[in-house]
Parts: sequence; C-alpha cells; structure tokens
Amino acid sequence: MLNNRNILCISGTEWNGNYIKAVVELMKVLSAKNTILFVENAYTYKDAIAGVSDKDKIDFAKAFGLKSRLRTITTDNGGTVNILFPPLVFPVNFLPNGALYKSLLTFNAWLLRRSVKKALKKLNMQNELINFTSFNPGMGLMTGRTFNEKTLIYHCYDEIKGAPYWLSKHGLRLEAGFMKMVDAVIVTSQGLYDSKKDFCKQCFIVKNAVKVDLFKKGFNHSPNPGKKVVGYVGTVDDRSDYDLLHHLFTNMPDAEFVFVGRILSERAKDILSKYPNVKIEGPKMPEQLPPYLQTFSVGIIPFVKDDFTKGIYPMKINEYLAAGLPVVSTAFGDIADFAGLIKITDDKETFLQYVLSEIAGDTPEKRTARLKTAENNTWDKRAEELSSVIEQVEKGLK
Repeated sequence: MLNNRNILCISGTEWNGNYIKAVVELMKVLSAKNTILFVENAYTYKDAIAGVSDKDKIDFAKAFGLKSRLRTITTDNGGTVNILFPPLVFPVNFLPNGALYKSLLTFNAWLLRRSVKKALKKLNMQNELINFTSFNPGMGLMTGRTFNEKTLIYHCYDEIKGAPYWLSKHGLRLEAGFMKMVDAVIVTSQGLYDSKKDFCKQCFIVKNAVKVDLFKKGFNHSPNPGKKVVGYVGTVDDRSDYDLLHHLFTNMPDAEFVFVGRILSERAKDILSKYPNVKIEGPKMPEQLPPYLQTFSVGIIPFVKDDFTKGIYPMKINEYLAAGLPVVSTAFGDIADFAGLIKITDDKETFLQYVLSEIAGDTPEKRTARLKTAENNTWDKRAEELSSVIEQVEKGLK
C-alpha cells in the first residue's frame, strides 16, 4: 500500500455525490497513510445561475473565494481527506472547437491551477506528488505537469466516446491528448482497457468494488416468498433497455418494480411512469440504500449493449451481492468475473425466465454465498491493487 505520499486527485465528480464513486472510495482508503487533496469538479457560471439538479447547493462564498475553499473530513478508517471546492468556471462544452473555446478552456485551467497550487502549498504537499486525475481529461490535459508531480496518472472509469453529447463533443479529443501525456492510464474494466491500451504508454485494470460494511446492512437472510420485488439501484438513462423492461413489466403484473436513483432523461421518466407496477423512488444517498435492498427479491441490470456500456464495470453488481441478492443482467460488457454467480442474457424472454427462476429458487445458503463473493471485492483490496500499479509505474520512471 502507498505510504506517506502526497496524492492530488483532480476529479470529474463531487465528493458528496448521490452515489458512491470509485475514486472517492479509493481516496478514503488511501487517506489512512497518505495526504490527500481531492479537487471537486468545478461548477460553471451557468450552474450557479440555473442551478444543478440532484446536487448539493453551490456554496457561493467558497465559489468566489470569500471563505476558504478547503475543508477537511475524517474517514471511517481514521484518515483525513482535504477537499478543495474550485472556483466557478465558464461553460465551454457547448462551443465548437475554435479560438473562443480554447481561450475559455485555458482560462478555466488557469483558475483551477492557481487554486490547486495554493492548496498544495498550504498543505505542504509539493514534494513526492502523485497527480491522480480521475475522469477529468480536459483539466488533466490543461494542468498536468504543472504541479511538479512525480507521477501523472489518468483514472478512467467511463467511456467518453459513448457518453452524452455535451461530454463526448470535446472529451474524446481531450482524452486522447491527455493519454499521450500521462505516465499510465488506470481503467476499471476490460472493455475500457481494450479501448485505451493502444493510446497510452501503459494501461492497467483496477476494477470497482463495494463498501461491504454498508451494503450488507441490506442483507435479508430469508427472502419473502410471497412477494416479488424486482429492484434496480442506479442512474436511469439511455443505457437502459426499455424494450426489455416493458417485457418484464407486462409479463410480471403481480411484481413490484422499484427504481432507486436519478432519472436523467424525460423519455425514461415518461416510460417508467406508464406502468402501475413500477415505483420510482428517486436519488438517495448511499446510506439510504440498504433498506431498499432488504425488500428486493432480485437485482437487475437491464443495460443496452453499446460503446458506452461495454466499458462499464458496474458497482451495483457487488452492491446487490453484498445484500445477498440474486442478480440478472444483460451481457452489456465484460462481466465474466460473475458468470457462474449471476444470470446473464440479452434475450428478453430468457431475462424474464431468469428473474422468475432466481426469485423462486433463492435460499438463505445462496444469499450467504453471494455475500462472501462481495467480501472479496472490497475497496481496501482495490486500493492495494492501485498502490501496486503506481509503484510499478514509478519504478519504470527511474
């Protein structure tokens, strides 16, 4: 495990998101023996004016530098993480790739770089620095190699080329440039590895995991045979296979389908709202999820198969398993690790039959076995894997 190192994490997410992010959990584990500066994704002036749905309210005093941008939290393992709230930036993703776009992107990077350098100096983190930029390739490209970092890593946990237009418009080009700059790329799935390995010096896989102590609170040793609750935890968007879901909803009228998570498209909301046996719970904090999992008979992952989903290693598989739940998934990506434990099919009729048979054949013994599998996929183990990768990369730099 990395020890006594300074780790700068420039992230494409917020620390307090509605759902657990891989980078956040990794930084929590590493904080026990290292000094961490986690830089949250910057809000834009548009966000400040129009607001941001499903997000924490913007702290304008911090955004404009009227009070310290830094806060320190204590993690469950006794570590501390320093979190930097960056200054507001100009929205640029909607612009074409031209002089105005490049000028505003450069200015945004200057704002971020200035605030990060101040924080690094204040925290005495300027030596032996690891720059671990997580799914923020634009700022990585614009600010990388400017902090006197010893090691520069790109952490990629999603496929930009399959992401929504506002992200993929410039993201693919920026990511390509950043991957050429970094010492290594670390991805979370085999699909991402296959996509990135030819465009960087070296690429490694460190898969997602589960916060077992949290999600096993949703463990129900004896499933209720008299009630069928088909559950989904996560974001609902264009990744979902709505033809498959329609087949489930209409062929299981006596079952309740519960969706816990953000609904990111009006189309998704309109479709799900049509069915009387579908319940939409909306976004919840991680600590609120176990009570829902306790009521589920089975967890589903009904993703379509495309350029975006093939790179996903969904955390929800391990979350379902930690709660002891049977899991039925489409074959959207490389989830071969779970082939003997969960049911996988792209055929909607087979998917339906798997859901029914997994509910009917579930036992306390099977639930206990699923929990044991999840206990082998913890963030502590992933942090050890990540540490080994970084140490390997640094040996090669000498």
